[in-house]
Amino acid sequence: MEINLQQIDLIRERTGLNYADARELLEEASGDVVEALVILDEEEREGEISLGRGIELNKERMKEMVSDNLFAPVKKVLSHGNRTRIRISNQEGTLLEIPATLGIVGALLAPKAIALSALALLMAKYSMKVDVKEDAGN
Repeated sequence: MEINLQQIDLIRERTGLNYADARELLEEASGDVVEALVILDEEEREGEISLGRGIELNKERMKEMVSDNLFAPVKKVLSHGNRTRIRISNQEGTLLEIPATLGIVGALLAPKAIALSALALLMAKYSMKVDVKEDAGN
């Protein structure tokens, strides 16, 4: 069973594996590139994804990790954003008061419009204040 660099490169191109994992997969397939791809496909279908160096995660655990590390902080920011208000006012009074979440969404969807609006408000001597309502639970 002779495994050469060309075979390893072919496996890496098709799978995105690193050199060590590609070589290990080829060794498991006795140097047969097609068999190595079949083995990898079967492992993925069974729900086990190899991350190299003996670390394996099933798809359910990966979903939990994504939920814990991505969606939980987003929910927290949105929760704080709904308690946080953006107030635009001048000496005469308040012109506009919106939840910070709405301001962030607006800035993401229409950044040029927000920038031009902010510039116009500054030129008209308006000020922007951010108020955070204290929550009894925090």
